[in-house]
Amino acid sequence: MLGYCWLCDQSLRIAETSGLCHVCLHDLPRLPPSCLRWRCQRPELALGRYWFAAFRWQPDIQHLVHRFKFQRCPELAGILAPFLAAQVQHCYREKPDAWPDMLVAMPMTYKRWCQRGYNQAGLLTHQVAALVQLPVATGLLRRIRDDDGAQHHAGAGQRWQNMHRSMHCSRDVSGLKLAIIDDVLTTGASMSAAADALTRRGAKVVDGWALAYAEPHQPRENT
Repeated sequence: MLGYCWLCDQSLRIAETSGLCHVCLHDLPRLPPSCLRWRCQRPELALGRYWFAAFRWQPDIQHLVHRFKFQRCPELAGILAPFLAAQVQHCYREKPDAWPDMLVAMPMTYKRWCQRGYNQAGLLTHQVAALVQLPVATGLLRRIRDDDGAQHHAGAGQRWQNMHRSMHCSRDVSGLKLAIIDDVLTTGASMSAAADALTRRGAKVVDGWALAYAEPHQPRENT
């Protein structure tokens, strides 16, 4: 036995090495390998080249992400990262020259980091980087406004307004292709704000990678 399934708590067998049992693994709500940028709530404001995500924001993924973020389970980064790594490898398969040069974690505020004890996007980024063999630009992006609490209660339009110029890129990235990694892509406001900050410091292109994507009609996650 290799412990218990993160979703159903059933004992894992030797062949079940993903942290999930065969049944739960098969039932995960996977997304096809396609760009999601034009499916966000404000596509006319969305910034970046490609947005990719591995899963739909459905109950099993909501449960895993909730445990990862709010129940002090940072080890879930190692369970979830292979799914995102596999998805982006499939998405870039027909365009190998489009691969980014470096990965960037979506930043969180200092207040939120103190509450949680870690940045789940940062943990996920380092795990994915090892799998796709790309470097991580540590500390490249910073949040310069504390809008985390306001984002949870805001509507889509207010989220975009809150995130405008809310991030800062700490150094020159001229000519680089970058990919921002986050856990959940909801309205796209945070991803676009990060892409804007990187582009203003010279990034050639910016892609967005997320573990899960919430359709516009779906309820937002707690932050």
